[in-house]
Amino acid sequence: MLNFRCCIFLVFLIFSSMSLLSQTKSINIQTIEGKKFYIHKIEKGQSLYSIAKLYTVSLEDIYKFNPETKSGTKTGQEVKIPFASLTTIVTPAVVATNTTVISSTSGVIDTNKFYCHKVTKGETLYAILRKYNKTEKELTQINPNFTSSIKEGQLIAINPKPVLVNPVKQSTAIVEPKKDSVIGKGTIKPKKSNYTVALILPFKLDQTLNLELNELVKNKVNFPQVPALAIDFYLGFKRCVDSLTTKDFEVNIELYDVDDRDSLKLIQIVNEPKFKQTDFIFGPLYANGFKIIAQKAKELGIPIVSPITQQNKMLYNNIYASKTNPSQFTLLESLADYCIDSLVNNNANIILMAPYEKDAKEVSYVKAFKKYYNDKQQQLGKTIKDTITTVRGLAGVKAAYKSGVKNIVVSLSNNQVFITDFTTQLAVYADKKDILLCGWQNTSIADNVDQEYLNQLHYTFPYQYNVVNTGNYSSIIEGYKTQVGISPSEYFFIGFDIALYYLNNLKQQDPNFIYNLNLLPSETNYLRFKFNRPDASTGFDNRGVYIFNYNNYQLYKTGWK
Repeated sequence: MLNFRCCIFLVFLIFSSMSLLSQTKSINIQTIEGKKFYIHKIEKGQSLYSIAKLYTVSLEDIYKFNPETKSGTKTGQEVKIPFASLTTIVTPAVVATNTTVISSTSGVIDTNKFYCHKVTKGETLYAILRKYNKTEKELTQINPNFTSSIKEGQLIAINPKPVLVNPVKQSTAIVEPKKDSVIGKGTIKPKKSNYTVALILPFKLDQTLNLELNELVKNKVNFPQVPALAIDFYLGFKRCVDSLTTKDFEVNIELYDVDDRDSLKLIQIVNEPKFKQTDFIFGPLYANGFKIIAQKAKELGIPIVSPITQQNKMLYNNIYASKTNPSQFTLLESLADYCIDSLVNNNANIILMAPYEKDAKEVSYVKAFKKYYNDKQQQLGKTIKDTITTVRGLAGVKAAYKSGVKNIVVSLSNNQVFITDFTTQLAVYADKKDILLCGWQNTSIADNVDQEYLNQLHYTFPYQYNVVNTGNYSSIIEGYKTQVGISPSEYFFIGFDIALYYLNNLKQQDPNFIYNLNLLPSETNYLRFKFNRPDASTGFDNRGVYIFNYNNYQLYKTGWK
């Protein structure tokens, strides 16, 4: 399968930008069940994507009327192409995108003027206020007849939408905005029907083209990891672009193959004339390369997205930058919030493990967790100054254990040896005791950690990806398997969901949505987007996190948001 994946890789990179000039629409037009279709015969080497582009329909339209194409196509096969696109793109669940006046139990809300939140089943007002960093008084001021008694399906106005200096009206010709027109400090840009997106990824063609594929297969050597991840991100991203494409919204992907360590090549890329015409940039994947590209993007006023890096400092003083991967401290704070919201009662006992052998990172994690937890408790009116007991090793846990109450042990270690030993010892000690263990996601996948112990301890952890929800991608996973021969990595889902969030907002609104990411929370299948920034001069950090726990020998996503 490895050699086949390599071939797919080369095909996508070398031929993805081939022109459609040699392709022509079919003259075979038929009416089937009252609908008109082109009957297109697939040519040698022709992809469904190129056919969709040729007829200005989406891939979903082709799949709808030709379900057999989901499992692959062949030369000479005939497919029905509808005369008009019938695909409805699903918009983020928590953002109202329709342009009519909506009536809800909270009053009449004009969604042209407000960003809104739709209450989900079991969602509390407290959770909504925390999600948007609002007070009940603030919501009352912009929601007519608002009360604290909310219902499922209720629409709540969260923030007013910004009024553009030079709004583009559909009924008039497009007016070019003035160069000094800004939202905050960002240049206002008009809505278009065609956008150019740059993907800067480490495909490492110079290395992969020289691979001895037969030797890889013969010796069962894995395909190089970094290029494989870049391929999966690209394939997921491109699959989403295909699903969003209509005659009124097209995205042209420009691929840049560059390693983060090649600073000279990165500088050459940003100085290319065509780069200045880019509407959106995704990548590079890692911090060093991203800093170089982000600086130029800031000068040119181009939005740029970091899809993988956890560092927040790259967002400083750059309103065009955003990152989708929450930092480790965001994960830590989310775990503390979950403990307060869902685990702790008046008698609960929080036991925090001390750093492992004075590891600098673990020291910072323990200090941050303790401070954040205690501060939040005090904000909630707790009178106890210090609500956490810090201990070292199992002996410390035994000394701090309290019978008759829930004991929550928090271990923020990344040391695999310590994780294995401590989890095993704690599980043996916890027999018939009310003990729950919290920590990082890597404990759940550690090779030597017995899943029985994780289940016994109801192991709970924060994670930025919804790892139990990949079944919702079943249709595109099958298409991937048909092309590549194996299942996709998480980077395929990351690429798809990042494209869905940014490009769907671009499609539904205009390029200026990037200045208001904090007003556009969204839940996709694999990623949760919940952006925040400390001030108006800094880029946006995604704080969307899931909480998982083990129960009945399965991993579950909690309902916490």
